[in-house]
Amino acid sequence: MPKAVLGVVVEVFVAVATAGLVLAVLMPLLIRNDLVGTNDIAARGIVTAVLGGSVALALFRPGSAIRRRHKR
Repeated sequence: MPKAVLGVVVEVFVAVATAGLVLAVLMPLLIRNDLVGTNDIAARGIVTAVLGGSVALALFRPGSAIRRRHKR
């Protein structure tokens, strides 16, 4: 059980780090081109969607720690 929990924690950490990199590139481009403001609801939605999507993708992809745990 602790091995599965550690796998999930590592996958979530990698997902959040990857989302951070994507947002570090995406948000300045969107702000520079006046597509979103610095404190817009659209900016908040983009950040939430990228973070939530990356975590969901990491946790429920084929071969993830959660799927390996349920396979046993």
